[in-house]
Amino acid sequence: MTLPDNFQPSEHFQDVAKRLYNRDVREWFSDITADEIETSRGSLRQACTHMEDDSLILTVGRMMLFENTIRSRFSHRGTGQTTYSPRVIRRNKPKVLLYFLEDYQDVEADYAPVAGEIGFRLMDETEDTLTESRLTLIAQKVKTEFGASGGYVWRKGKVRASYSDWDKGYQFQLLCRNESDARTLIGKVLDIQGHTPDWENLNISENSEPASAYPTIPEQGRILGELRRLPRRRPIADVRFQYASVKLKGIQNSIALYDRSRTWANPLVS
Repeated sequence: MTLPDNFQPSEHFQDVAKRLYNRDVREWFSDITADEIETSRGSLRQACTHMEDDSLILTVGRMMLFENTIRSRFSHRGTGQTTYSPRVIRRNKPKVLLYFLEDYQDVEADYAPVAGEIGFRLMDETEDTLTESRLTLIAQKVKTEFGASGGYVWRKGKVRASYSDWDKGYQFQLLCRNESDARTLIGKVLDIQGHTPDWENLNISENSEPASAYPTIPEQGRILGELRRLPRRRPIADVRFQYASVKLKGIQNSIALYDRSRTWANPLVS
């Protein structure tokens, strides 16, 4: 099939980059769920992501930034061999998800309950090697760490704690009240697999004026001709552990590991 008369190589290249390259960028920054530039990772994701109106030079520049960042952080020094491949190492690894939700009696009027999610990958497993016995052990550990005493409470706040250990499957961006709370929560998550935190991987980001940057009662904005309260950013709330599930490649629905909320019909551990 011949190329169409109006074929433009630069536009075709950018279309392919947007479809394929951006997918890898999203995977690399999968811990960031909203547009932001206030954190180093948020700023880097924004700089690397190809946009519709990018010039050809900017597209290539974004790709070079992304690739050079990967190589500089995940290559064996002196060998040039990269240890990171977004499709091989992370994308298809089983992902465990811990879900938290604010108690309904604590929900502020006119607001939805605050939720929280923490996910990590099982880097030593694939959908072929993972067994139900291994998942049951993980589920039992989750129950021990997060299911006791009515469910572990994650004290969400305005301090951002980032913890990265790609080799072990961890890439967290957690909002907490303080560093001590962050360390406790991260330690409990890592203990599910018997891992010990390396606190060199922890970074704490705290706004100098959190009350102004993330007000408890947000301003109002005009939406559809009416003044409405804008969404809260980094609300202070206690979110309680509800359930844990695992997502496997090739299976449409997640598998329930442990569920204290009685949301799932047949969790592996009850």
